[in-house]
Amino acid sequence: MLEANTFRIMMLIGGVVVVATIIACFFKVPLVPLDEQAKTNYENVMHADLGDADSLTGYQAVLFTIQGKTRGAVEHY
Repeated sequence: MLEANTFRIMMLIGGVVVVATIIACFFKVPLVPLDEQAKTNYENVMHADLGDADSLTGYQAVLFTIQGKTRGAVEHY
C-alpha cells in the first residue's frame, strides 16, 4: 500500500490534470452550434470573422453573451 503522503500527492496531480483538461476544452472544443442568423449576429457584434465554423467554443459563447448585451442595448442610432 502507498504511503499516505504519496497518495495525496498523486491525487493532487490527478486533480490538476483534470482541471487543466476541462479549462483547455472550454477554450478549444466547439460546444454551441450556430445557424446562419446566429453566425451573422456574432460576426456583426464581435467584429470577427468565423469563416466556415459551425459552432462556438464555450469561451466565445460567454464573451458574445457579455459583449452582445452591452452593445445591443445602445439605442442612440
